Amino acid sequence: MITIREAREDELLKAGELWSAFMEFNAGFNDSFEINGRAVEIFTKEMMQKYPARDFRLAVADTGGELVGFCFSYISQKPKYFKLDKFGFVGDLYVKPEYRRQGIGHDLVKDALNFFARRKVSQIELLVSIRNREAIQFWEAIGFSHLLTWMYKRI
Repeated sequence: MITIREAREDELLKAGELWSAFMEFNAGFNDSFEINGRAVEIFTKEMMQKYPARDFRLAVADTGGELVGFCFSYISQKPKYFKLDKFGFVGDLYVKPEYRRQGIGHDLVKDALNFFARRKVSQIELLVSIRNREAIQFWEAIGFSHLLTWMYKRI
């Protein structure tokens, strides 16, 4: 049985290891996602600095002691000239490959949407690698639409 819940402080390193696997997966689409040797340590430290916080949530998918997925979400502010002042941001969503297509990703997103609803957030945004067709289809299937295309150039 899978339980979706807020990560405990003692699980932040495990969540960092899942995040590292997520970045390794994304690096397969573009080497911009490659991480350095201290990335898990840095990620864990950043999570500890934010934990616990009212406008931040790190949810995990727990199979009875093993973390098999996570969703990192937070509330951010738009510049003051926009009518929309705050928005929810799904920073990262990852489920281990062997646990995909079981509804865990949907349950993690549902948890994030509930988190945002409790804080009266009316818009949620996220970024997806343009080459990750499976992820784009996942987000479209649950009602997300394209807003921008984030572009880059190496010099």
